[in-house]
Amino acid sequence: MPAQVPEYIQLLNPYVPGKPIEETQREYGLKRVVKLASNENPLGPSPKAISAAQKALRDSHRYPDANAFYLKMALASLHKTSATSIVVGNGSNEVIDFLIRTYCLPGDAMVTSQAAFIAYKICAQIHGVQTIEVPATKDLRFDLPAILETVKKNSRAKIVFIANPNNPTGTYVTNLELRTFLDEIANVRGGSVTVVLDYAYWEYVTVNDMPDPMDLVRTYPFVVMLRTFSKIFGLAGFRVGYGVADPSIISVLEKVRQPFNLNSAALAAATASLSDHAFIKRAQAVNLRGMKFWTKGLNELKIPFWPSQGNFLLLDVEKGLGMNGHDVYMSNLKRGVIFRPVTNYGLKHALRISIGLAEENEIAFKALKAERELRASLRGKA
Repeated sequence: MPAQVPEYIQLLNPYVPGKPIEETQREYGLKRVVKLASNENPLGPSPKAISAAQKALRDSHRYPDANAFYLKMALASLHKTSATSIVVGNGSNEVIDFLIRTYCLPGDAMVTSQAAFIAYKICAQIHGVQTIEVPATKDLRFDLPAILETVKKNSRAKIVFIANPNNPTGTYVTNLELRTFLDEIANVRGGSVTVVLDYAYWEYVTVNDMPDPMDLVRTYPFVVMLRTFSKIFGLAGFRVGYGVADPSIISVLEKVRQPFNLNSAALAAATASLSDHAFIKRAQAVNLRGMKFWTKGLNELKIPFWPSQGNFLLLDVEKGLGMNGHDVYMSNLKRGVIFRPVTNYGLKHALRISIGLAEENEIAFKALKAERELRASLRGKA
């Protein structure tokens, strides 16, 4: 008789990724599909990363460096810290899993915000850890005072996840807000609550009042910073992420990390991409131009959206088009455009759009414009 599966696993809703281009082409018989669904860098990887990965393939019969020496040294130089302060993961999702497994027992609680990156909740449930989602503010920001009170009242709250900026909302918390929160958390249960700051989109940030996460890691020994190579570095297919924290935290996470969790090509590509500063500047410029294009276009279509510090925008399509996000998503698949519904975040009224290349943005904008014109026509006939 098969072993009994825990109820929290039976009830788990797995992560649903953005719909692949190839699948959309097959289903709808389309030659050209534009995907603005997964917050990927539309430029692709750095040429330096591609070259390094190709060279690494020659030694594919060898096991990769289990300690990720060169990548850690490059990251240590970037962040002005030691290699012993860094743990690498198969995407930052694996580091999230390390943290939940390390600091929580089944029955403990993880605290985050409503509409926070859903991987936190999924990883917690996999390990039998309760997720406490604190309601977001009216403008979909993390309500840090409310999160603080929740942690104080719940003795089983062991870890807090704060995405800054947050996916899928694009909103952020300021330097003052976050430091005030951390100063207070330091006094809760002797500073034993771990706070994870997910800075996956840090390279896209343009505001001046968001705190540098490394300053917080150096100041607060219970803080862990998460970063990824999946966004601006264009290495989503390689799955490389990492965490930075006090060596006392990292040494424990290293016990949980499986050996060879990053393959040789991924290690080489990630290391090489860190040195391609011109590529990063180009990617930032593409994103900035795309943001300006969409801001103007969405205002023209009268579709409200939340200001974003990432490489994506969250649209209120219920107000702008009179439709829920899933229906807008399905309708535009037929037009060869893949957006991202966020119903699984409790945001049925919203739709997330990633910033693409200029031509991709144009095509996607025309698709939304056609949607708006179709809805207006239908309302006129009613």
